[in-house]
Amino acid sequence: MLPGYADIHVKGPIVDGLRRQGMDVVRAQDRGLCGQDDEPLLADATAENRLLLTNDEDFLAIDAAWQSAGRNHAGIVYWHQDKYPVGEAVRRILDYASQTSPVDAANVVKFL
Repeated sequence: MLPGYADIHVKGPIVDGLRRQGMDVVRAQDRGLCGQDDEPLLADATAENRLLLTNDEDFLAIDAAWQSAGRNHAGIVYWHQDKYPVGEAVRRILDYASQTSPVDAANVVKFL
């Protein structure tokens, strides 16, 4: 299963649910990166080969900029925060993380 990197917008119960189901997930808060610009978060996730988990639309623009500049990232999983209940968001993230290889996730924005 691909590991995850949750930005500050991802609800704690989602991170907890992912961890209970065996996903290795770190949070930006755990790294002391609250208030940090978004681009360094994506760089940090990529350096660790982690999917960036986010509800922040800013990462969609960052992805486009990185693609245009030829920069790579390990993958982004994006969903609107209130689109799914916690359990459904956890299930969808786990499905993607467990069924996708690092090569297939690289430079992809997965919309849940």
